[in-house]
Amino acid sequence: MADSATPEISYLQISFVQVQKGIVADPALQAEWSKKRLVWVPHETEGFVAGSVKEDRGDDVVVEIVETGKRLTLSKDDVQKMNPPKFDKVEDMAELTCLNEASVLHNLRERYFSSLIYTYSGLFCVVVNPYKKLPIYSESLIEAFKGKKRHEMPPHIFAITDTAYRSMLQEREDQSILCTGESGAGKTENTKKVIQYLAYVAGATRQQNKSPASPLKGELEHQLLQANPILEAFGNSKTVKNDNSSRFVSFLGKFIRINFDMSGYISGANIEFYLLEKSRTLRQAADERSFHIFYQFLRGTSGAEKSNFLLEDVDKYRYLNNGYICLPNVDDAAEFHNTVRSMKIMGFQDEEITSVLRLVSAVLLFGNMEFFQEKKSDQAILNDDRVAQKLCHLLGLPLVDFTRAFLKPRIKVGREYVHKAQNKEQAEFAVEAISKACYEKMFRWLVARLNKSLDRTRRQGASFIGILDIAGFEIFELNSFEQLCINYTNEKLQQLFNNTMFVLEQEEYQREGIDWKFIDFGLDLQPTIDLIEKPMGILALLDEQCLFPKATDKSLVEKLFVNHAKHPKFVIPEMRAKSDFAVIHYAGRVDYSADQWLMKNMDPLNENVVAVFQNSSDPFVVSIWKDAEFAAICTSEYNETAFGTRTKKGMFRTVSQLHKEQLTRLMTTLRNTNPHFVRCIIPNHEKKAGKISSLLVLEQLRCNGVLEGIRICRQGFPNRIPFQEFRHRYEILTPGAIPKGFMDGKEAVKKMIETLELESNLYRIGQSKIFFRAGVLAHLEEERDYKLTDLIVSFQSQCRAFLARRLYQKRVQQSNAIRVLQRNGLAWLKLRNWQWWRLFTKVKPLLQVTNQEAAIALKEEELKVIKDKLSKREVEYTEVVKRMNQLNEERSLLVEQLQQESEERAEADEIKERLSSRKVELEEMLTEMNAKLDESEEQMEKMSEEKKKLQETVRDLEEQLEEEEQARQKLMLDKVSVDQRWKKLEEKHAELVDSFSKLHKEKKSIEERAVELSNQLVEEEEKAKQVGKQRSRAEGQLHALEQELQKEKQV
Repeated sequence: MADSATPEISYLQISFVQVQKGIVADPALQAEWSKKRLVWVPHETEGFVAGSVKEDRGDDVVVEIVETGKRLTLSKDDVQKMNPPKFDKVEDMAELTCLNEASVLHNLRERYFSSLIYTYSGLFCVVVNPYKKLPIYSESLIEAFKGKKRHEMPPHIFAITDTAYRSMLQEREDQSILCTGESGAGKTENTKKVIQYLAYVAGATRQQNKSPASPLKGELEHQLLQANPILEAFGNSKTVKNDNSSRFVSFLGKFIRINFDMSGYISGANIEFYLLEKSRTLRQAADERSFHIFYQFLRGTSGAEKSNFLLEDVDKYRYLNNGYICLPNVDDAAEFHNTVRSMKIMGFQDEEITSVLRLVSAVLLFGNMEFFQEKKSDQAILNDDRVAQKLCHLLGLPLVDFTRAFLKPRIKVGREYVHKAQNKEQAEFAVEAISKACYEKMFRWLVARLNKSLDRTRRQGASFIGILDIAGFEIFELNSFEQLCINYTNEKLQQLFNNTMFVLEQEEYQREGIDWKFIDFGLDLQPTIDLIEKPMGILALLDEQCLFPKATDKSLVEKLFVNHAKHPKFVIPEMRAKSDFAVIHYAGRVDYSADQWLMKNMDPLNENVVAVFQNSSDPFVVSIWKDAEFAAICTSEYNETAFGTRTKKGMFRTVSQLHKEQLTRLMTTLRNTNPHFVRCIIPNHEKKAGKISSLLVLEQLRCNGVLEGIRICRQGFPNRIPFQEFRHRYEILTPGAIPKGFMDGKEAVKKMIETLELESNLYRIGQSKIFFRAGVLAHLEEERDYKLTDLIVSFQSQCRAFLARRLYQKRVQQSNAIRVLQRNGLAWLKLRNWQWWRLFTKVKPLLQVTNQEAAIALKEEELKVIKDKLSKREVEYTEVVKRMNQLNEERSLLVEQLQQESEERAEADEIKERLSSRKVELEEMLTEMNAKLDESEEQMEKMSEEKKKLQETVRDLEEQLEEEEQARQKLMLDKVSVDQRWKKLEEKHAELVDSFSKLHKEKKSIEERAVELSNQLVEEEEKAKQVGKQRSRAEGQLHALEQELQKEKQV
């Protein structure tokens, strides 16, 4: 199990005492617990509560609620079995004896209350947002999880990441980690922990052993961690459900691709972002905020910086004063400094940071531009241009051209260009559109700049791990186009999960010939996906309506009603409902309002303003708008709308089209990887720690297919391995089982299984793979590790014996040498005092004196030669050093030039790709135009033939006209006689009108008399009622008086 020396591990483990040790160990207590016959009973607020079965009544049972003592009679199908206490807070819910909704909910709830937020559910992991910080992500914990098997450590996101990392290294297969769940469930935080783990594990060795010549210098892993604060500052915001919601993942998500080399070290990374929720820059709901960078920037700058960037207070900006301004426990000023520091770590230059912040200030100022409508004119005016002056100063734009582009844009009418007056509504729409576009283009530049720092080699690694962080499923009181795209994306990812876990798994069983009965879990989401994405679906009809100049959001809704009124996943709301239509998603019914959908989908821009931005004096502004020139190729003709101009039919791509294309590419990438799912659960909507809403969690468990995933993990064979790989990896466990020579892989596996003595229900042998129940392969892997440990220990002992023998021989040789030295030493000690030895030592040097002079002369000559050679060598050395310095300088210059050229080449490649894609689009448009031209020529021929036919028809009609003229003259004569009759009839009609008017007057007088009589009748009836009341009152008084009179008489 886990290393107990790591103190943080206590926050992930559960002590045996916590699981009611007495009940588990004592048979008497177990029997007593069994007698209680505890079950789970449905509850309106708690989901399920514990109850004890008191009586069986056929198909019904009498249950007593444990907490309240209340007795209920329920159907046996409504109650669910309870697991024994030893399964309380179990780490893997696939181990539960009784697998049902109540047991899964109870286990998650109990673990959550013990701050155990991670729980395995078969092959995937469930994490419940704790809404508080836990000390479970330190480097010491990473060390504890590194290289460990799943069953050796408690459930954790680090364990999932390590499994993906080891699978990538062993199988050389691309991996992906998908964090999914509702908004606010903790997907982004878990994504950051995945990156943290990979940066530490795959970068630690490189940082320790890096060479000075390494181009990365250990920065890559650190930069990978610092990229996220920048993305969060510019792409995240506060929503109703989440204080740090990823709004650049609002349509699709961010997909972080971390590349690894053959050794398993990080070689680079790439961030793919899809569509940004640009509308958040303009307006937010009352409980929401815009992007974090706006508030960080306004609160984190000093006085000098505020004047330099022309900043004001937060409440002075119209784009920010609609929503929520302050976040609890968040210091925007400190976060701003962290963001700037992260940008510097990522290699951003000071000029780049300044340019980005100037653009952020400009986006805020766009919202303060106020237009007015001229009286008796359609022309909008800008009475106060102080805001425009500030904008032009920040963006390097000419003031006159800037204001004219909004108020009187230049448009093409026929073959000429004219200035068209814009009203107040059109000018405001153009300002909002350009402010959204500025922020989006800046964000795209930021992501490209981050990728440039993270992926310096510009080469794809041997393998990669993809990390997907998407905006969670959103259900608000009223949902718009953004929510449809978010929920559509989640629908596709949930379908990928269902397809991977349930459909593909069972299809592989059948393909491999395993005896398996197909189970339909009823989780097919294709009808909802078809409703949204198929031809004549919601997105297709939205695109179709965008092609018609007079189309409106109302006409879109009517079109949806006509085409999808009978669709099972499409709901037409009631008459008084605020929504326009509803869609049944996997997470429930979502009501959508179609307000502004056409504009959000078309996203048109004022070309005159774009041209002004492209001619800015600020290089940064020009760089982010340079791609707009390619769009101009496709905008040759325009149609007028209420908000300016838009491109000709079929010549522009809508937001929904881009969204579908990017989603298709993402799903293709994910299908080509081995996915690891992390299901994030939101415990409550109040964002309170330690509180769990059982019904909310239960609904998420049902929608996410958690129970079905556990069930198929228990019933199926989740682990599989090809025959050859199984033989290669586990043959060490069955020595001698397979005879020498060739043997078919399937037969070899059967021999190995017989030797391993596995139970038949634990495995299945297919056509090319062997399948195992959950945990069996892990057990074999553990046995293999033990075997390898024994072999390695044996090998180590032999190596130690060999080294010991060699050391012994060396010591023996040293001992012999010491003895020889000792003998020689003793001999020398004896000889040094002998007189003849002394004489010999003194005479011997004198014998060589005669030869010394000649030897010295030779040595002097040799010395001169050597000195001459040395001087020449020194001269040559100085020349070589100079030459080497020159070559080093040239080399450094060439390296810089090569780096610049490589960057320019990369940019050129990107431009080439864009141009090639644009070329393809233009060629497609050309083919369409040619096809239309051919159709037009055919229509012209048909029309010429029809013209001949019409000419013949005209001749016939002229002849008929002459005949009709004659008939007309006859009719004129008849008309005269008819007119005379008509005059007589008019006279009679006048007499009738007079008599009618007289009768009408009489009728009116009679009606007035009848009204008077009815009024009198009402008055008389009221009088009669009053008289009746007085009479009854008098009778009562008379009766009372008579009674009193009788009493007095009796007295």
